[in-house]
Amino acid sequence: MKAVIMAGGKGTRLRPLTLNTPKPMVPLLNRPCMAYIIDLLKRHDIHQIAVTLQYLPDSVRDHFGDGSEYGVQLVYFEEDSPLGTAGSVKNAEGFLDETFIVVSGDALTDFNLRKAIEYHKSKQALATMVLTQVDSPLEYGVVMTESDGRVSRFLEKPSWSEVFSDTVNTGIYVLEPSIFNWIPEGSPYDFSLDLFPALLQKEERLFGYTASGYWSDIGNLTQYRQSQFDMLDRRVSVNLAATEVMPGIYLESDVKLPARIHLNGPAYIASGCKLHFGSSIGPYTVLGEGNTVHSSTKLERTIMWNGNYIGEHCEMQDSLLMNRIIVGSGAQLDEGCVIGSGCTIGAKASIRSNVRLWPNKTVPTNTTVHDSLIWSNEASKPLFTSRGIVGVPNVDIHPERAGKLGAAYGYTLPSEATVIVANCSHAYSSLLKDSFVSGLRSIGVHVIDIGICADEVTRHAVRNRSAHGAVHIKIQLDHQHAPQAVLSWMDGQGWPIAKSAERKIENAYFQEDYVRCHAEAVGSWRQDAYAVNQYLAALAKELDWSTARTSSLAYVLQLAPSVDLDLVQRFSAAVGGRRLIIQDSAFDAESLAALIQQTHSDVGIYVGDDLQLQMVTRSGSILSDDGLMHLIAYALERTGVPAVLGVPASFSIGIEGERIGRTLRFVRTKESLRSVMEATAGVPFCPLSHRLYAIGLLLQLFADESNTVEDLLHKLPESYTAKEIVPCGWHEKGILMRKVMEWVRSDGQQVELLDGIRISGDDGTVLIMPDADEPLFQIFAHANSSIGAERLAHDYASRLFQSHQTLRK
Repeated sequence: MKAVIMAGGKGTRLRPLTLNTPKPMVPLLNRPCMAYIIDLLKRHDIHQIAVTLQYLPDSVRDHFGDGSEYGVQLVYFEEDSPLGTAGSVKNAEGFLDETFIVVSGDALTDFNLRKAIEYHKSKQALATMVLTQVDSPLEYGVVMTESDGRVSRFLEKPSWSEVFSDTVNTGIYVLEPSIFNWIPEGSPYDFSLDLFPALLQKEERLFGYTASGYWSDIGNLTQYRQSQFDMLDRRVSVNLAATEVMPGIYLESDVKLPARIHLNGPAYIASGCKLHFGSSIGPYTVLGEGNTVHSSTKLERTIMWNGNYIGEHCEMQDSLLMNRIIVGSGAQLDEGCVIGSGCTIGAKASIRSNVRLWPNKTVPTNTTVHDSLIWSNEASKPLFTSRGIVGVPNVDIHPERAGKLGAAYGYTLPSEATVIVANCSHAYSSLLKDSFVSGLRSIGVHVIDIGICADEVTRHAVRNRSAHGAVHIKIQLDHQHAPQAVLSWMDGQGWPIAKSAERKIENAYFQEDYVRCHAEAVGSWRQDAYAVNQYLAALAKELDWSTARTSSLAYVLQLAPSVDLDLVQRFSAAVGGRRLIIQDSAFDAESLAALIQQTHSDVGIYVGDDLQLQMVTRSGSILSDDGLMHLIAYALERTGVPAVLGVPASFSIGIEGERIGRTLRFVRTKESLRSVMEATAGVPFCPLSHRLYAIGLLLQLFADESNTVEDLLHKLPESYTAKEIVPCGWHEKGILMRKVMEWVRSDGQQVELLDGIRISGDDGTVLIMPDADEPLFQIFAHANSSIGAERLAHDYASRLFQSHQTLRK
């Protein structure tokens, strides 16, 4: 049996650890990560090993040589340019003339590989993916298998709404040599992104084997620390290069311990370390080779590499130090610090939580460092929510952060790119915009500032001006909650940016590896005061309000505080008719209905935050989302323009593929606004992202029809929806989705996995969806009656709740 160790990874998310060290060479308890993979292969009688190299290849080759010191034979295959995971293995095709196993050199695992190989052979598989179960599957490839183990679905790095299991791809594969027929020569090709989807499409024998045991891909600094803590706790079966001299205390040779020292395990101390009298080594401390720790210094949950000098009376908590660092007496390193190689920290200096120092930096005596020098990692959770980047103004979202976000965004754009920026009427949004623009221009990005306007205007402007993207900044006010700053990103089409673009911005922001331009090359800035007028003109061109101006139509518009009042007033003036416009924070159907009656109006429409629209009749009835979509579609169909409307997955099953007249049909999409806008075609504005366009269509319909609003509503298809919410932990979402899939299989129900899990039956449909922004599940039920929908939602919510309670026990 032969194996391939993929050892070309850069480990970008582990920086600065991997600036000058390839990820497979990053030490775990004083041994390179890849050494444990070689041990694992050798333990399973696999001695002939190909090693693929790309990033800093000499570091791997110089350390491991031909493998003889490890009792194996290593043959190296180096890429001149990145070929992807599958392409790199293709490089070793001449060496791999039998069934072989592929393992990442930058992961830590104790899986029983023999069982995986036997499983592969028993299934006569072309390829077998080794799988495991994790708490949060967002950074991995989620895999679903049939009862016989055949892979039926695979999704790389899903969002929460796309998660259908907690079972993920570990990057360990058992393959037949004929797999090389599927991999092109000399061009980038990836197992997860290219090869496995191709095998699935052609219905080849692709299987998944769920292994038991420990596995970590060490994808970030938190996992890097935790993997070593797990090794100290003996949660993973690996060979350590030290002796356990007392419970939980592991010492290599030539460690000098003083007569008096505080040792609290588990802890690991490598050879050549010198610990002075009265020093304190607390739990989960790992010291590499040749470290010196002076008296009265306290270390806890701290990891050091090699050759560091720590003065007396220092304190370090949950810190990570690389090589050859000098820490002066009395210095303090707070939780989450990362100190690059060659840094000098002066006496009594203080490094605050989560600060990263780039290699070879100097911190003077008595200095406090609050922010990273070149490198930082401010948050472990993603920046982006389904609404963009959201936070409390001047607390979470402040001018300094806005500037960094602008620079990070600009770094991801092409050279000489142009970006549209806009803000709401709140004074603080203007302050944030100014800082954001400074960040963009410092990268060399050109800026067109369209001033104070709604995000719908910004969507229109970015397309009209052929810009690369746009950012709209607004402050949302609600008397019942704290205000929120919302930064909304748009691409050149005016759509919310793709998940891949969000990840690029997040990586640039957290790693701060954006390069600012020369002073002579800063981006230009100019104002454009015509965006609002152009947007209103575009609406007027697409809508016919001649009847509304002469009809007796009367309506009430209620606006949330953050909605652009001036824009709505100008729009409604163009529409005509008798109207009342009020701006209030909360939507109250009864109050709105009372206003409709008092003003003898025909209908009331609430325009809320985040593109929310609600319609209320004179009797106080609230039109459902399905009903409103049908009404908008009916109005659009009357224009005679052939069109397709994207509809979010949570809408009623009854509208999937449904046609309205001869010119309009619905297409079900994922829940995200981007998916809806991508699917919508044939109309100048997507009604779900351009509320004034939707309102204009409705008012045009009400004015043209001889029937009352209530009569029109009676013509709509009946649709009954109920919704339930089930709270859960973030880490429990994946396993609960797997439990739901197990119900579906055992019950033999029809299922759709477009977004969340949609279950269809004779009594209706249920959509079970993990929320993208909160630790909870949303359950949408659709049935032929309100009672039926409520019963369905309640039944599935109860079932999910019971599974959640069982999981916690």
